[in-house]
Amino acid sequence: MLIEGITNGINGSMLFLKDQLSIQYNRANQLQPIFDIKVNLQERKVTFDPTIGSNDRENGIRDIINKIVADFISLAIMMPGRIDTNQNPAATSNNGDYLVEIKDQFLLFSSINQIT
Repeated sequence: MLIEGITNGINGSMLFLKDQLSIQYNRANQLQPIFDIKVNLQERKVTFDPTIGSNDRENGIRDIINKIVADFISLAIMMPGRIDTNQNPAATSNNGDYLVEIKDQFLLFSSINQIT
């Protein structure tokens, strides 16, 4: 139940982010875009500021979104200790958090794919 609850919390945050990134959602709800991207046209070349993908400075749009998603997933390590460590000696190898179990949740894979 605990892993399901953490998964649902993370997934809810990811679905909210997905909506905030959606042009259709923003138009329907009369919201401003979450990102402001400047388009430069120079010598027949189009550039974006910040870059849409990842870059070396890790300040591109994809970098920012990946950091936000990682922060959502970090909820799994913020829970104060595992409740099964006393009952299952093998569970202590997870260092007292639920990160391994959360990273294996297919529901979260789907949400990350939708955001991407």
